[in-house]
Amino acid sequence: MINEYENTLRRLIINILGGEDKDVAKYKVTDNRINQWIEKRNIEQKKNNGILFENRIIFYSDFYDLQTIIDKNWESFLPVLNDKKRWLVFFQEVEKYRNTIAHGRQLVKSQEDLLSGIVMDLKNNITIFHNKNNMKEDFFIEIIRVSDNLGNSWSRSVFNRSKTPVLREGDEYEINIEANDPKDREIEYWIFSLGLSLNIVQKSSKFNFTLDSKLVGRNTVLGIQARTPEADYKNEDTLNFRICVLPKEVV
Repeated sequence: MINEYENTLRRLIINILGGEDKDVAKYKVTDNRINQWIEKRNIEQKKNNGILFENRIIFYSDFYDLQTIIDKNWESFLPVLNDKKRWLVFFQEVEKYRNTIAHGRQLVKSQEDLLSGIVMDLKNNITIFHNKNNMKEDFFIEIIRVSDNLGNSWSRSVFNRSKTPVLREGDEYEINIEANDPKDREIEYWIFSLGLSLNIVQKSSKFNFTLDSKLVGRNTVLGIQARTPEADYKNEDTLNFRICVLPKEVV
């Protein structure tokens, strides 16, 4: 739940201030902090043999950095978080529980319940803000980001779309999907190709499959869909991207 709280704040910061490297000046943190985030990102890339699964710099920030960013940009976050003192009390409570876990101690049930309430309170504030502005994000699921095991990623933003990756028939390919449903309904994921030579439906957001001969092509289109089957209305989002699949090498 603590990771959920942290990453909800990070996504909120991205929504309010932006998430690209060019947006970091809006965070109003020191150059030293930004350089430390970049260093952590570089280390992560080296650990994964040059592959970077998460490029957004805010995801390499520390927990206390999130408080700094929100505090220094409070006027921008006020419409969402409403009461600064109340938000800070909740943030500090999560920080205390985070330190407890970091030192190898477990939370008691009353602490877990309070932590769950704080996470839901943050999400509710975001939902209420969207409702006031009649935002579709409060009703419909959204695919936020799709990434693969080669370090490529795709999203709605034209600034976050990788070049067409080149693979070969027989390669193992892994796709990770980041999606959000504002009502917290169970999400079902579907990956498919034109003609449905690839057609996998599952509850997990991580797909792993072998590229067969039917997927060979210069511009093979893969489709990703996230949906909530239990919704009372049609609730789905789809994102397409292209890969290049070379035929198997003849030895």
